[in-house]
Amino acid sequence: MPPPAPRSVPALLQTLTAGDPTAPRLTFYGERYAATGERVELSARVLANWVAKTANLLEEEFDAAPGTRVALDLPTHWRTLVWQLAVLSTGAHALTGAHPDADVLVSADAAALGGEGPADRVAVSLAPLATSFGAELPGGVLDYARVVTGYGDVHAPVAEPAPGDGALDALAHGSLLGEAAGAGAAWPVGVRLLTDVGPAEAVRGPLAAWCRGGSVVLTPDLAALPDAVPAQERVDARLPRG
Repeated sequence: MPPPAPRSVPALLQTLTAGDPTAPRLTFYGERYAATGERVELSARVLANWVAKTANLLEEEFDAAPGTRVALDLPTHWRTLVWQLAVLSTGAHALTGAHPDADVLVSADAAALGGEGPADRVAVSLAPLATSFGAELPGGVLDYARVVTGYGDVHAPVAEPAPGDGALDALAHGSLLGEAAGAGAAWPVGVRLLTDVGPAEAVRGPLAAWCRGGSVVLTPDLAALPDAVPAQERVDARLPRG
C-alpha cells in the first residue's frame, strides 16, 4: 500500500524520521566527484535537524511566515534542498532563482548578494564542511555557515499556511505534496532515486521520492557520475533533469 501524501512538509519530515531516523534520506555527489571524492550523506534525523535550524533562522531573523517570498538563488545541491524544505516548513513561499522582488534573497553568488534586490540577504557557501562563506560579503548579509549551528534543533511553525498560499514557485501549499505523491506514483515504496534535477523540479524529484517513503541520491550531472555509483547506492529509479 503506497503511503498517503503528507499534509505538510513538517509532517513529511516527521514521517521520514519516525520510520528509521538513521536511514539515509539524502546522498549528494559533488559535481567533480571523480576528482574530489565529495560525497555527503544525510540520515533522516540529520536532514530534519538541518531543516529545523534553517527554518528557525528564517523565522527569527526575517520573520518568515505564510506570504513571505524567499528567493533561493542556488544550484542543484544538498543545501538547496535543505533550504527549500526549511522555507516550506515555515509556511513561506520558496522561489527558484534570484527574484529581485522577493522579501529575502538566499544565494551562493557573492555578486548577486551585492546587487539590487531584497534588503534581507543570506550567503550560502557550497564548499564541503564550510564554516563561513569564504569571501568578503557586503554589509548586512548574513553568513549562513557561520550562524546556522546556533539555531534550535527542533522547529515548530509559528503559523500554518492556508491551502492557497504560495509554496514552491507556482504551486500552493495545499497542492504541493499531492503533486509530489502523484509524480512518484510509479516508483516502488521506499524508492532509492538517482537524479540530477534542478531546484525547480524538486516536486517531481526529491519530494516525490520522500512522499514514497524513499531516499534521494542527488548529483548536478548524471553523465559525470562514475558508472559504479548506482549499484553502490542500490538505486532502483532514475530521473534525469528535464
